[in-house]
Amino acid sequence: MVKVIKDEAKELQLEFESGDLTIPDLLAAELRDNEGVEFAGVAKDHPEVGKPLLVIKSKRSAKSDLLKAIEKLDKEFEDLKDQLSKKK
Repeated sequence: MVKVIKDEAKELQLEFESGDLTIPDLLAAELRDNEGVEFAGVAKDHPEVGKPLLVIKSKRSAKSDLLKAIEKLDKEFEDLKDQLSKKK
């Protein structure tokens, strides 16, 4: 589950309830490839008990940039799934 901490036009902060950094790190890496994104990173207070916080700062729309990153990753995973399914 994800909790929206800050939702402004050019800045978005999302807290991930699970302590796992995998998804926030993946999203941040994809967002950093977008030239419209000024900053994308993940913070976690403590490795064992903290909740990851994904911070996005954009020149245009942080929410739009995040949705584009999710769509791109979804496409990459679909392509991978298709390739693996064909090799049976």
